[in-house]
Amino acid sequence: MASKIFGGANLSDIARSTRERPDGLAIAAEKASPGRPVMAAAELALTGRVVPALERENIFSVEPRRCRPWAYHNRGAVWYTRDRCQDLIESIAKDGQQEPAVARKLVGDPSFDYELIYGMRRRFACEFLNAKLKLRVIEADDARAAVLMHIENADRQDITPMERALSFQSQLEAKIFPTQEALSDAIGLTKGQVSKLVKAATLMRQGTISQLFPDKSTVPVDATYKLATLWDRPGAKEVILKAAQNLLQKERAGRSAADLLKALLSSLDRSKKFDPVQKQYNLGTAGRVIVTRNARGKVTLAFPQGLGGIGTSDVVAAVEQIVKDLT
Repeated sequence: MASKIFGGANLSDIARSTRERPDGLAIAAEKASPGRPVMAAAELALTGRVVPALERENIFSVEPRRCRPWAYHNRGAVWYTRDRCQDLIESIAKDGQQEPAVARKLVGDPSFDYELIYGMRRRFACEFLNAKLKLRVIEADDARAAVLMHIENADRQDITPMERALSFQSQLEAKIFPTQEALSDAIGLTKGQVSKLVKAATLMRQGTISQLFPDKSTVPVDATYKLATLWDRPGAKEVILKAAQNLLQKERAGRSAADLLKALLSSLDRSKKFDPVQKQYNLGTAGRVIVTRNARGKVTLAFPQGLGGIGTSDVVAAVEQIVKDLT
């Protein structure tokens, strides 16, 4: 499906012109050189041509306020502030908008004329500067839009893995892609990478946990995935949700997303219950050891007759048996 959705180029062509970043996401290999503007990967996917920006066609200047985000856009509202867009505001004020946003034409919406597949930060910056927004208008179904957005954002350091994960999860939920395998084929990630991202994103949609992380862009995927793999164990869901509720009721100012996830993970360790044990073991033919384990798992060894005259091998054998019995 994905290999033929680009005008004049297919996904394998784009893949050959990209390199792999450590997090497994492809980024454009092309570097800027004097007199030669860099073409964004998504622009190459759209046109199938490597040409300077000024030669590109079908670029329109529109009112930013007449553009809304695509429903499956992978940036959250937390991005659209002056602080987070300051770099782009300064760049556009100085040099103008270098790359167009990409949009679909809307029909029948009295509030908006266009739906932005990508370029929402550009929209914010242009609206802030009271400038027109440059955009390319295309015809694209949701699957094509998802791939173009992924390619455009793959080389952007400010798009976090969790934002991609939430975007992928919502696209699968909406049946834009019928399966995780279809999604992985379309965007050029492995099935394992997609599965991990989607599993982490699914946990972030749980009510209490979602409330705990109002800015999900900062939530690390690896720790979330680890917590998600424990979620389905017997009794784990209740323990995690209770811990999340307790954290919501406490002062969370200054605690990072990673710290909050660590607290949720440690709640499972604190919840473990152990059956109390008191048992006697022989030490050779003359000695004995009494083993006690309390409900929190603390184990105590007592040697009522001491260790005098007890061989080392007898002690080692007894301890090995105790460990075997208690684990």
